[in-house]
Amino acid sequence: MTITYQEYPETKTVEMAVNGRITRADYDTAVDQMQTFIDAQGTVKFIEIVHSFDGFDPSVIWPGVKFDFRNISHISHVAIVSDIGWLGPISKAAGALMPTKLRTFTLAELDKAREWAKTA
Repeated sequence: MTITYQEYPETKTVEMAVNGRITRADYDTAVDQMQTFIDAQGTVKFIEIVHSFDGFDPSVIWPGVKFDFRNISHISHVAIVSDIGWLGPISKAAGALMPTKLRTFTLAELDKAREWAKTA
C-alpha cells in the first residue's frame, strides 16, 4: 500500500503518508477511513506526509473532487510535509483557494507540523 493512514481522535487529526504511486484501491481505502472519521468528528485537521510521489491512477480524480467539495468545510487545517520541491508551491497555490488554513513543512519539520495541527 502506498498510503498509510493514522487517526488521532483526541486532537481530531488525520495523518496520511504517501510513498510512490497512488492506486485507486489505496485512495478508496484511505478516503473511506477519512470520511468515517470526519462524519464522527465534525471538523478535523489533516497532515499529509509525502515521502515520494510517482503519480496517481487517473480514476481517483473525480472521486477526489467530490470528496473535496463534500468535506473541505470540515477540514480546518492542512499540513503538507515533504521534501519534494514542487509540492510546496502547488500546495500553497491550492491553499489560497480553500477556506482551510494550510502550511507546508519539510520532512525534518514533521514534529513541528504535528504540533501545529495539534495546537491549532
